[in-house]
Amino acid sequence: MPDAIIWIAAPVFIGLGLSQVYATERWQSYYRMLSSLGQNGVRLNGLVSLIIGGPIVILHNVWSGPPLLLTLFGWLLLLESAMCLVLPGAGLAGLSDIEDEMRGRVINGTGVALIIIGGVLAVHAVTSIG
Repeated sequence: MPDAIIWIAAPVFIGLGLSQVYATERWQSYYRMLSSLGQNGVRLNGLVSLIIGGPIVILHNVWSGPPLLLTLFGWLLLLESAMCLVLPGAGLAGLSDIEDEMRGRVINGTGVALIIIGGVLAVHAVTSIG
């Protein structure tokens, strides 16, 4: 099962990363919209993180080699989810108190990281066939 998740995650990470690098303004708009919803927007963000991170942690508990990157990503999403759902006020401060220029840098940096992680996972998946 862990290999199947890697085959799904690698292209998704690369696609999301490219989207964040080349459509930064649309991601900015998305985060502004979440911010405008107040704590409900933070909770929505937390639920999305839970829905994505939960299955990764449950189905892909690999702690060695390149697949470790996916496991760590899943745990980071669960930590983000816990913060957003348990302490939505803190999540709102992080979501709304950031300037657009800095938010754009964070979105771009995250996009580059996702492209790299997706690429590493893709190379691992292809080289581990057979």
